[in-house]
Amino acid sequence: MIKVILIASLFAAAAAAPAWAKDPACNSPEFQTFRTEFEGVANANDKARIVKLIAFPVEYWSGEGKHDVQSGPVKSEAEFLQRYDSLFTPFMRKHLHTAKLLSLPEGRCALTWHDANSEFTFEFRYVPDTGFRVTGYEVGAY
Repeated sequence: MIKVILIASLFAAAAAAPAWAKDPACNSPEFQTFRTEFEGVANANDKARIVKLIAFPVEYWSGEGKHDVQSGPVKSEAEFLQRYDSLFTPFMRKHLHTAKLLSLPEGRCALTWHDANSEFTFEFRYVPDTGFRVTGYEVGAY
């Protein structure tokens, strides 16, 4: 009887172990692999692959419109692709390789750079069973 209880408790602990595992950190090989893929896809301007690296719906995404920056949600891949030219610009792609990696609260990561008086930031998070994904892009005063 004790043997059965011991085996059952070991099985339960093994089944629960993935829930105890922490998501990969921003300085992990998993994020570096994602960053390399994201930069490559962005530099190739591969729209179909870029949308697969974004976690939709996106709460905020800054885009240029009428000579100013406007931020708002992007609900789906289809909406992103429809607005692609204003949401994912050559300027953004140009700076990805040299952007500084930051670790943010709650396991989030960011790639950020400065230009003139503005700060530009891509934000990422780890999605279980999927890997890292883009969760937003923001432009703000520096």
